[in-house]
Amino acid sequence: MLIVFGGIYGLLVLVGLPALIIAYLGLRTENADLRTRLEQLVKEVEILVREVAALRQDAPQQTPPEQTERSAALSPEPDPGPAPLTAPVARHDEQASPVSAPPQAAPPEPQGPTLADRLAGWLRENWTLALAALSLILGGLFMVQYGVEQGLLTPPLRVLGALVLGAALIAGGEAIRRRHGDTAAPNLRHLPSTFSGAGTVVLFIAILSAHALYGLIGSVPALAGMAVVSVVAMLLGWLYGPVLSAIGLLGATAAPFFVGGSSDKAVLLYPYFAMVGLAGLGIDTFRRWAWVSGLALALPAGALGLLWFHAPDARGLALAALALAAGAVLIPARSLRPGADGPTVTEGLGGARPAFPTWLAAAGLALASGAGLWLVLDALRPTEAAIGFALLLVLFAGAVLGLARAPAFEDLAILPGGAALLALGLHAAGDGPLYRAFRAGIDRMPESPAPTTVWWLAAGGAALSVIAFQRLRQAEPDGPNHRGFWALGAAVLLPATLLILEVFWAPAEVTGAYPWALAVMAGAALMVLLAERRSALGGEGRAFETGLFAASALILIGLALFLLLTKTALTLALSAMAVAAVAIDRRHPMRPLGWLAQLGAAVIGYRLVFDPGVDWAIDVAGPLDAALAHLGPLAAFAAMRVLARPDRGAVRALADSALVTTAAIAATVMLRRWAGPEGFETHWAMGLTATVWTLAVLAQIWRLPHDPGLLRPLRILFAALLSLSALTASILLLSDLAQLLDPGLASRRVAGPPVFDSLALALWPLALVLAAGARWLGEPGRPGARLLRPGLAGLSAGALGLWGWLEIRRLWRGPELSLPGPSDGELYSYTLALLLASGLGLVAAVLMRSHMLRRLAMAGVGLTVAKVFLIDMSGLSGLVRVASFVGLGLALAGLAWLDRAVSRIWEKG
Repeated sequence: MLIVFGGIYGLLVLVGLPALIIAYLGLRTENADLRTRLEQLVKEVEILVREVAALRQDAPQQTPPEQTERSAALSPEPDPGPAPLTAPVARHDEQASPVSAPPQAAPPEPQGPTLADRLAGWLRENWTLALAALSLILGGLFMVQYGVEQGLLTPPLRVLGALVLGAALIAGGEAIRRRHGDTAAPNLRHLPSTFSGAGTVVLFIAILSAHALYGLIGSVPALAGMAVVSVVAMLLGWLYGPVLSAIGLLGATAAPFFVGGSSDKAVLLYPYFAMVGLAGLGIDTFRRWAWVSGLALALPAGALGLLWFHAPDARGLALAALALAAGAVLIPARSLRPGADGPTVTEGLGGARPAFPTWLAAAGLALASGAGLWLVLDALRPTEAAIGFALLLVLFAGAVLGLARAPAFEDLAILPGGAALLALGLHAAGDGPLYRAFRAGIDRMPESPAPTTVWWLAAGGAALSVIAFQRLRQAEPDGPNHRGFWALGAAVLLPATLLILEVFWAPAEVTGAYPWALAVMAGAALMVLLAERRSALGGEGRAFETGLFAASALILIGLALFLLLTKTALTLALSAMAVAAVAIDRRHPMRPLGWLAQLGAAVIGYRLVFDPGVDWAIDVAGPLDAALAHLGPLAAFAAMRVLARPDRGAVRALADSALVTTAAIAATVMLRRWAGPEGFETHWAMGLTATVWTLAVLAQIWRLPHDPGLLRPLRILFAALLSLSALTASILLLSDLAQLLDPGLASRRVAGPPVFDSLALALWPLALVLAAGARWLGEPGRPGARLLRPGLAGLSAGALGLWGWLEIRRLWRGPELSLPGPSDGELYSYTLALLLASGLGLVAAVLMRSHMLRRLAMAGVGLTVAKVFLIDMSGLSGLVRVASFVGLGLALAGLAWLDRAVSRIWEKG
């Protein structure tokens, strides 16, 4: 008896008090609406009273209608007068007649308080009643709990009581709805939804308790029962308002966490949460409340995440995520092949406004793709990671092939496709179980076969490309489904998969280089087949899209060669591929092949400098390998420059730059191999190296005017990068020359006969290259000529002046420039050299009619005078000092005469 009383008491408290509160709020809402309507009616009556008063004031000035009709009948028909005479009458009629007056806009209806405001006001006024209701609810719950704890209710009776209570709540709500409606009666507004929603939640709790808590039924009956309850909830949602849907979704999602149960039976909750979400989506597919669909997707997704941490089950999570994604896409459209027009999600990120079903489908696929990625990254066993990869593949296939008639869903395939590639790399980087199982094959017995993991993953990448190509075939050339998007996906997915496997998984270490290279070549063959099929389809964009597949095939061929060939052979193969890409593009214009050629040039440059690099070519490779590794790319870049189409300016510019850079690298390598390790660290080797890289920089600047406007920044960038190499070599040259003057490094000597020695080898070629650059790059009309001509000429003169100073020191001191000094003859020689340089400068100024060169020559004269008076006067002695000053005087007199003669000649013109 106590149990029955407690159950009835708890039911009354749980249901009756909320019903009274809702009814009270409904009465207050109805009262507020009536008050608002009454105020509006009073205002309308006041307006009508003012209009009637105005009409009564204007009534004596108007002619009665009967008199007007009699006058019109007795008087002859008047002649039509001018239009201005009738206009005032019309205006008077419009003003006098309230019927013809333009309608005034109705005053805006005052908005009543919101539900939150009404609830807050009610709580402020009736907080004691609210606390009393809460106390009664807790008292009833504790009474029922006491009866259960004392064993007065057996588990079957508890489940049966819950089922009866749920059915009774649904029946009561339906009875009220049939008689009064869900929202029509103000006193009972949303009360049927409350009863029926609570009843649905109680039914879910009863079935879950019977299986997970008490073990009364198995998994199959539990799933069947929950499916029936989901259908009932969906049918009720179509009949009721959104309140029932919200209550049902919230209660059904939260119920399992309050019911409890053993972990081994929690696996059933994966399909349970999927059913809850599908039921919510099914309700909203007809009612179109939108937010209910969002709730139906968000709540089960969050519950699945919490469930995974409590009882992880890869298969259950994958199936539930797949079901929710399919429901988010198919249920709102009520079709297995949905059609949706409008902006896509990516266009929505750019400012467009996609429809809500588009966002819902994107959310469903994003959640499912995230679940697949999580399964791969959080897997504890290889099978769990495999299930994650399989889920992503199924999602991609469904998004690509199943949504072909929905242009608004076109970009959703990026989610599972990108997640699959990301999972492939992160799983290996995180040392996942599938990766560890594959790498364990390195230590297998010789007679045991290699793991097949990498073959399945490569096959999955091939499936991605084939699926995308199938969508390409279905797309209309001029329709909303653009072929270029799918062509790019089909051409990229398989090469990306194989490259990720090569970088992160290193399959050749397990399977061997040759089998893995054969698999890569099979991928290249598939790309060639897709290129042929795309070319056969025709249509707009045929050349570009076919070029994408051809470029992918060449990339995979290069990867296979990388796995099998030696360093030199690989460089030659890449060079041949770059030339082949340019030649094919010339024969059959396909712009992606031009991009591939540029990529090939960059890869070749990387190999020449870094991997295997300059050190390999100098210290490891034989003479033939080193020569072929550089001569092959030189020939390839020259061929690319000749074969490139006229409209492929970027290819030509890159071929020019690569040709010059490769020539500089080859010259540096040959110089270092010839000089040896010790000889290359000398001043003359660094001087030649600086000359080579300076020549490369000047070659880039020389090509600058021939480039279109868009390619000039690229050329300037190449020149800047090469300038860094030239500057580095020049700094090392100056450092080596400074070591010649260091007394602590007496072993550093000048080699060779006087004048034609190592100093000349270090500085003459550099000065000659700089002078040639000043001559040709400083021509009028060339870009930067006003800066390049004097700048390069000054650098050339500086190099020659440095050589002259060091050479005079060498003539007087011998190969060891660090010996103490200088002697009188050395100082006198510096004076003669300065005078000779100034005189030659004046002669050159006359021949070139250059005022700048003339001023520089006279500056040299001033420097000579300063040197004689400041240094020679104290440093020289005896007849040498006499000869120095006498010679300086005679030379200055001669230079003055020459300068004046030059002035007279220039003045005469």
